[in-house]
Amino acid sequence: MKAGITWLLRLHGARRARRVAAAYRQCLSGDDVLARLVFSDLAHYCRAGQSSFVAGDPHQTAFNEGARDVFLHVAEMCGLGPQDFAGLIQEVIDDR
Repeated sequence: MKAGITWLLRLHGARRARRVAAAYRQCLSGDDVLARLVFSDLAHYCRAGQSSFVAGDPHQTAFNEGARDVFLHVAEMCGLGPQDFAGLIQEVIDDR
């Protein structure tokens, strides 16, 4: 079982965890244009395709990893995986 789902089950119990996971998918469906826009922005902002490490700055490294972890949680709840991140990041680059 994936970490995000396990966390939801521990926090909410099975019934509510299913509802929360469904809400993520409903609000941020990968097929929706607005949802993809939000996901591509989050992927870029949260450094989904980059290392979190900042040499000599453990506080910034921890901050970057926290942002990346939130993105990974939201992506997991919506059924997205690492194979989808490159496309999301590329969408930000293409829109510039």
